[in-house]
Amino acid sequence: MKKNKIKTAVPEKKIGKQNTEPKAPSLKKYYFNIFAISLIILLGAVIYSNSFDCSFHVDDIPSITNNNQIQKLSDINAIWNYNHSRFVSYLSFAVNYHFGKENVWGYHLVNIIIHILNALLVFWITTLIFTTNALKETATNHHKRIFALVAALLFVSHPLATQSVTYIVQRLASLVTLFYLLTITLYVQGRVTRNNVTRFACFAGALLTAILAMFTKENAFTLPFAIVLVELFFLQSPKFTINLSRSHIAIFLLTCVGFIFFVANKFSLNVLKPLPPDVYNDFTEISSTNYLFTQFYVLLKYIQLLFLPINQNFDYDIRLSSGFFEIKTIISFVALVAILVWGIWLFNKNRIISFGIFWFFLTNVIESSIIPISDLIFEHRTYMPSVGFFLAFVAGVFALLKNKNMNIALAIFGVIILFNSALTYQRNIVWKSDFSLWSDIIKKSPNKARAHVNRGKIYNELRQYENAIADLTKAAEVDPRYALAYTNRGFAYKSLGNWQKGLEDYTKSIEIEAKNSLAYSNRGNIYVNLKQWDKALADYNQSIKIDPAFPLAYLNRAFVYNSLEQWEKALEDCNVAIKLNPKHGGAYASRGPIYVKVGKIDSAIADYNKAIELNPTTPHSYFNRGSVYLDRKEWEKAYRDFSMVLQLEPNNTGAITARDYAYNQLNAKKSP
Repeated sequence: MKKNKIKTAVPEKKIGKQNTEPKAPSLKKYYFNIFAISLIILLGAVIYSNSFDCSFHVDDIPSITNNNQIQKLSDINAIWNYNHSRFVSYLSFAVNYHFGKENVWGYHLVNIIIHILNALLVFWITTLIFTTNALKETATNHHKRIFALVAALLFVSHPLATQSVTYIVQRLASLVTLFYLLTITLYVQGRVTRNNVTRFACFAGALLTAILAMFTKENAFTLPFAIVLVELFFLQSPKFTINLSRSHIAIFLLTCVGFIFFVANKFSLNVLKPLPPDVYNDFTEISSTNYLFTQFYVLLKYIQLLFLPINQNFDYDIRLSSGFFEIKTIISFVALVAILVWGIWLFNKNRIISFGIFWFFLTNVIESSIIPISDLIFEHRTYMPSVGFFLAFVAGVFALLKNKNMNIALAIFGVIILFNSALTYQRNIVWKSDFSLWSDIIKKSPNKARAHVNRGKIYNELRQYENAIADLTKAAEVDPRYALAYTNRGFAYKSLGNWQKGLEDYTKSIEIEAKNSLAYSNRGNIYVNLKQWDKALADYNQSIKIDPAFPLAYLNRAFVYNSLEQWEKALEDCNVAIKLNPKHGGAYASRGPIYVKVGKIDSAIADYNKAIELNPTTPHSYFNRGSVYLDRKEWEKAYRDFSMVLQLEPNNTGAITARDYAYNQLNAKKSP
């Protein structure tokens, strides 16, 4: 019996056409990617080009400029102990401080780079999800690269991101988003690739970036659930089935369970404890429930700002909800539930819109749920959730146009991106200084006492005391329980020589807030002016008792001891102040004269040198050092110091007399 021979057809090699046809799409993809990446980088750089000189603000001061624990890069333990959960973020600040100290330029450069990298990740992950089972056969897949580019450009240009980019300390929000998105991207890349080596590298990289995210900011604890979202929405079959027998699914679910136990062990239920009444919450206790009820409205406000980013505000005037049955709370709750139900309904109709909705709610859950936070709303909290919003928005426009008229879609997106870019550039101007920031807040939230208090403080620093009094009086009218309004107004009255009103304001501040260290210290200063030494000492002692780490109170008490000729006590207080804040130039300037009185002249000169190094534009340090040089008959050095005083204070008669004397002695010495 003859065996049938099975003939195998060997395809004819087609030299030329076969080798060139696959390259054309690949080359087109390559050039488009280069174009897209370049455009994202260029747009991000241009719209944030005016932010490099924006000053430090609010939380930047305690977190960076006054934070001794991050100012020595080699002391990793100090950085770690400062904040375990945000170690990576504060390590990045430590690197910035190491290379640029308090020069804001470097901090802004890093923030802008992080923001642009996040936009590039949006482009990458959006392109990737179109290669998954759920989307590779959809009509939108034909425009996936344009879709991805538009989503990334919307992300990089949106003005709501300015608080996460231009407000330096909110690198916390942008950096955690970087690791968060990178983890998701590497996970998806590992899932869709067929190369085992590449898959392993992607999963290993995702694990590393997930760990980094966990130690950047607490928002990262939603990351495992975000991966579940991606798995369910894109990586399973369109019919939504999960095969638990597949090893990677089983391993992943076990990892999620382990992670939940880890988080539960790391964070106790204390995070749900009510926050006591203070100025940030209208002196109302914030419980888990009334915070959650307030967040219903806040989440809708975030959505509105993402759709229409106008009247942005660093300090929105949003009041704490008193209960679920407030009209605003009920309406907001119903609207949010409707959005979630819509997202579920869209699961099999438009997977991207559905995913974007669930991403938005998931990434908001840490800061907008049942964990009470004193500040009810902040724009930087929209940074990570906005990724889902932009994906849903772009998908919605494509769906409305049925993917038929790309020119109309691109025109719409182009107008929005240009509009947002202009708003972002303009918003950066508001962040230029504390004065411009708080003035903008007062314009938009005139009944927020905090804004008036902070601008009043700035007016005090500018020695515009009448303007300070006007702002602080308004703050006291808006909220009579705001102790700092009286403390700062007392300073303005004291500076104008109205000591009686200053005393009244400091006393009022202390009545409102018994543990008001600053008010006691400042009231002590008025008692010093009145030469009521016992009352001054009593106030300084109380200030130090309330806050033993308050250097200014020690310096003020040292002044009293110096006036009472108790020089050893004065030196002791100056030493404590310098130990608490080694960069306090005034502390060295205060200790110098005491060293002179106890005969330690070299130590006095060393202190004046340090004071001048830290505060080179403070005339009295030059004057005091010049006086020491006069006593030591070092005429040339004395002449230089008094000349410096006159550069800073041309009408200082004491410096004029002293410089003339030093000049005459110097010439007499040179005469034969």
